[in-house]
Amino acid sequence: MFQQLIILKSKNKKQQGMTLLELMFAAGILAFVLSMIFTSVITVGMNREIHTQRLQAKSVVNEILDQISRADTTQILNFNPMVQHLPGENSVLRVEVLTASGTPISLPATGNVNLPNPLEVRVTLSWKTTRGYSITERGSTHVSN
Repeated sequence: MFQQLIILKSKNKKQQGMTLLELMFAAGILAFVLSMIFTSVITVGMNREIHTQRLQAKSVVNEILDQISRADTTQILNFNPMVQHLPGENSVLRVEVLTASGTPISLPATGNVNLPNPLEVRVTLSWKTTRGYSITERGSTHVSN
């Protein structure tokens, strides 16, 4: 009878603490969740940088197109854009006009060029982000006499 009481008490005894396997499983889940959170934070930071630079580039391209639209067609071949700040690293700004034959000419241009009416002007801004992504922003407008 005494042995039966001991067996019954041991069966009713509550288990306290966790096993090593349960702790390892919980640590694995925690490590996975934390790595996903950190990856998301880094991705959000990268996207914010790219988005900010794109907005800045759109502003620069639109400002140049606005300067061109206010210029006289006789001054367009001598047009040199006034830009204060370009986005990213290694920024390259190209302003081109299309001739009557469709050939692009970079501005400012030298020589005598026969320009059509209306004249199409293209602006292309290319740069690299600090993380090495190459991005290009384009815009165009038509200018008439």
